[in-house]
Amino acid sequence: MLPPTTDTLLDDGAVPYFVWDTRETVGEIRRVLAGNDQRHRDELILRLLREANTRDVWVFISWKDIDEAWPRIAHRLGRARGLWDLMRRRRAHNLGEPPP
Repeated sequence: MLPPTTDTLLDDGAVPYFVWDTRETVGEIRRVLAGNDQRHRDELILRLLREANTRDVWVFISWKDIDEAWPRIAHRLGRARGLWDLMRRRRAHNLGEPPP
């Protein structure tokens, strides 16, 4: 796996570029993603898929996280949906699974 595009994504006190407007820190994002607030979690997953470099997505979430949130967030991905649809189909193909 490639390293993140910037080391600030590894600093719990840093504000990542994809949440510049909410000013959430890496540490806060990690706590939300590990927590039970599904709405906030979905918002961050959506933000990652829509705004972050694909290389940086994996610093925060896994395929399991994406697949779990997909039915709730896919319709809000905008132009990023095509990319993530393609990536999900290729992943399923590589794993020998039916397409999502």
